Amino acid sequence: MVKAPEKFLDEYLSREKGLGSGKKSSGTPVRKVSDEEAARLKKNLQTLWDIYSTPEIKEILSREHEIRFFRTENDKTRVSLSYVEKGISMEYEVDMGSRKELAGAQIYKQAVMNLNRYFTYETGAGDLLKSANEALQALVDVFIDKEIPETDIWNAISKREQVQTSFHLL
Repeated sequence: MVKAPEKFLDEYLSREKGLGSGKKSSGTPVRKVSDEEAARLKKNLQTLWDIYSTPEIKEILSREHEIRFFRTENDKTRVSLSYVEKGISMEYEVDMGSRKELAGAQIYKQAVMNLNRYFTYETGAGDLLKSANEALQALVDVFIDKEIPETDIWNAISKREQVQTSFHLL
């Protein structure tokens, strides 16, 4: 029969008390931004959603199913935004770095994500600031850095191009 060491339970419980209240942390802390940056983020989100909601975009989507309109990249991340029938989609690639066990090969994480919840809910901008996803963090960097003019988006769509930005990590 297995028996726990003497005072095991006391030691375990004392360590639990030392860790704080015992509540789990919410993960990533909320990113701190100024009121001006938060307003710019919300404005950019609202502009992109308002454009998506227009009859012209809906008509194009009924024919083509996807409109690529925005692209940004830095040293580690590439992000593309598209209007799709069900909202705004983000395609991204994150450089995870080289892995020694793979003879120095670069590892990338690639995914497609629907972003509607960040555009359609009142808490969307706050949720973006809480995200631990590197691609969403890169997108936030761009959206708080500068306001993206509505005309730039419309011009890019009409020319079948993408608004392109790049930035460097500090």
